[in-house]
Amino acid sequence: MIKNTRRGAVLTLTLILILIPASLAHAQPVPPPVPAAVSAPVPVTASLPVLPALPVPASAAALADAIVDNFRRNILLHETHAVGPARRRTAAGRYLFYQNRLMAAQLTGLLAADPAACAAIFARMNQAGEWRDIDRLALGGMLTELTLQLPADAPCAAPARAAREGLQLIRARYNAEVTAALGGPVRRAGNARAAWQRYLAFLHERFAGQVVAPELNQSVTAPLSASAAPLAQRGERDEWTDGGLPPRTVLLTFDDGPHPLYTPQILDILARYRIKAVFFQVGQNIGTLDAAGTTLRLPHISARILAEGHVVANHTHTHALLPRLDELQLTSEIDRAEALLRAATVSQVASPVQPVAPIPFGAANPPVQATPAGQSSPPGTLVQADHPGRAALFRPPYGARNDLVLAEVTARGLRSVLWNIDSRDWADPLSRSVAHRVIAETVREGRGIILFHDIHLRAVEALPAVIEDLQQRGFRFARFADGKLVVDD
Repeated sequence: MIKNTRRGAVLTLTLILILIPASLAHAQPVPPPVPAAVSAPVPVTASLPVLPALPVPASAAALADAIVDNFRRNILLHETHAVGPARRRTAAGRYLFYQNRLMAAQLTGLLAADPAACAAIFARMNQAGEWRDIDRLALGGMLTELTLQLPADAPCAAPARAAREGLQLIRARYNAEVTAALGGPVRRAGNARAAWQRYLAFLHERFAGQVVAPELNQSVTAPLSASAAPLAQRGERDEWTDGGLPPRTVLLTFDDGPHPLYTPQILDILARYRIKAVFFQVGQNIGTLDAAGTTLRLPHISARILAEGHVVANHTHTHALLPRLDELQLTSEIDRAEALLRAATVSQVASPVQPVAPIPFGAANPPVQATPAGQSSPPGTLVQADHPGRAALFRPPYGARNDLVLAEVTARGLRSVLWNIDSRDWADPLSRSVAHRVIAETVREGRGIILFHDIHLRAVEALPAVIEDLQQRGFRFARFADGKLVVDD
């Protein structure tokens, strides 16, 4: 898992490992393909399973196979700890996960339009074939989106609902195994997870004898110019890793939404525990932006986020890998998301949006003092919001950034925000395991910024256990208000 330090992570996380093959490179909305000259196959020891090239997704069946195969790759990267830097495996896994999101959206569209293809996919999910039971969880997101899109009386609606219920039984069985193995929130699982270990053994055998081919694009890490500040120095000044929070204090953050189903469920949980969060949102999930203006997809969710005291922030327009973009593409990614965020938030407040002016930054991760309820931390240390609900914060997709990215972000008065506690809810299909990881990592770190994604059921399921356990351990939850981090007594 990612373990950032203020200096080390800023330099090393820009080396992005990508395991996606050339056949799927077109699925990335903006970045150009990596030139062959900057990539080379890297042999690995026998302890790291092989990852074959994905099939070309030419049909619904091929897309489903590709999603399952990608899901397996990510689990191998997630579970393999002996070989290679963890941050490189994590960067690769994040990229693979988002490619699966793109393919799942394509598959959802195909199935919604073709009942015959839909029936064929469900028949395959019910067959005892090469797909193991847990492989079927790879299609959970697609099934959720399909049930949201289809009318209740559509031919595929009832089978989709039944398939989702079947996946819930699979999750429950494996989650029960995690609970039995742990015996408590942060104890070691040991060898008690027999079914999970059998699945991992299957994956090691399935991918045996093949080669991992990471692509390290060194060109994206080159300095912007001879006069540009090195990335490590810029990162200390221009971004947070742990937010400078006091001991035993955390900030909850959620990426990639808004989602029509899971974001409201997360808001329900946060309201129950009276905790505020930062939602880093993807512009194309907020709405569309063209010459005619903006069209919001989920204005009621944006309104609720603001009404309940949370804030929204920029996570780019298409979730692109920013260091691979030229300056024009990069600015488009940032500015289009900003425009949609402002459209979503200004419609909910009486005062007009004011221009965001750059604010000088001080030392890395300036400390935040605990303050009484209703008061904010000392002024002048953090980026200020342009109006309530709109946080002048930015999170680069995959944690990937270089000098040009940070320069463009800070020129807009935004602060880059990373994390030091990764739920890995994008890689781990089991909510109980996700909760265990967050609790253990938070206890180990002692404070910091927690990364979840409000686009997964497993994030929804893991969140209450995380909150309750951390509260019992005496952790407090920070919030972002009036342009500053606030820690209430």
